[in-house]
Amino acid sequence: MSANRIRKWVLMLHGAIGIGMGLLLVVISLSGAGIVFQEELDHGLNRSLWHVIPQAEPVSLDDMMTSVQSAHPTLTVSYIQAPKTVEESYVFNQTTQDDRRLQTFVNPYTGQVLGSRIWEYSCIGFLYTLHHDLFAGKVGQIIVGVVGGLLLLMSITGVLLWTGWRKLAAGFKIRWHAPLPLLSYDLHQVSGIISNLFLTITAVTGVVIVILHLLPMFNQAPEAKLALNTPTVALSTLLQKADAAIPDGKTTFIELPETGPQKMAVRKKLPNQTTGRFDLSVVELDRVSGSVLQATKVEKAEGLFKFIVTIADLHFGTFGGLPTRILYVFVGIMPAVLFITGLVNWRRRQMLGTRRDAALQLAQETQANKSI
Repeated sequence: MSANRIRKWVLMLHGAIGIGMGLLLVVISLSGAGIVFQEELDHGLNRSLWHVIPQAEPVSLDDMMTSVQSAHPTLTVSYIQAPKTVEESYVFNQTTQDDRRLQTFVNPYTGQVLGSRIWEYSCIGFLYTLHHDLFAGKVGQIIVGVVGGLLLLMSITGVLLWTGWRKLAAGFKIRWHAPLPLLSYDLHQVSGIISNLFLTITAVTGVVIVILHLLPMFNQAPEAKLALNTPTVALSTLLQKADAAIPDGKTTFIELPETGPQKMAVRKKLPNQTTGRFDLSVVELDRVSGSVLQATKVEKAEGLFKFIVTIADLHFGTFGGLPTRILYVFVGIMPAVLFITGLVNWRRRQMLGTRRDAALQLAQETQANKSI
């Protein structure tokens, strides 16, 4: 098979994937760009929920829990997000009857409920759910994984089609004053080759993340319930024991799992930890006896955890701090640019093909008339 024929087939494959799933990729990538700065965005849009005025001493965790249970008595708290600064609220997370996440924000200095919201209906929750599973649950996650695989294939075919392999300067040249079809062609290939590496990284890591999210569905443990009226140790007492077990760690999450209701897990962030987005240091406690079951201190991720941390950092752009996060916003916008310019290029090829067919037909008719 000739090189021109191979290039034609690669071009057809590249275009078919782009046209076929381009809109879906644009939705996933733009929502991904929106959640790169999810914490800053959420805090800025919902300052009344997140921001508190520091006071002398905070109230106990039990008082805050009482406020939450009074506000939503039929729901059980599954985990608590501890504030990262003295000006932030506690966030109590509960699951509603329709499997939505209800977040209740509590002032740690007064115990007052600042407000509640369904996380999926918030701006950042909407963007995250759209990016994660397209609001379609497990089926949506599978679709997102397939789109990630197709994006990888598009990246590979895009590199093969790049004109810079023949002449490097041409591969990076943009004819700004050329007619729209030619300008669109240049923008498509230049922006594509520049963003290709990062699009490939996000595609591969996205597929891996989908697989990691789907694995637990094949090994679900039966839910256990804490017997009614079972006396438990006060949360503030358990938290004190967790602080004593890992005194140099700052509490970030307090987990009260339904599948192990007698246990409580307190996650800690260590001063010098290198575990990316994950706080792997944890103290497990028995809520009934109050005893510390296990205290695990992890400053450096190893083995499987190191793999997961690396995948997450690469996918969310957190491996280089603020500069790479800003870069990933632009990477998230790139598929929209490539989709638009790709459509223009596809339409141009369609018109040229139509003109060639018309010219060929006219030539054949002319030749036939001469023969008569």
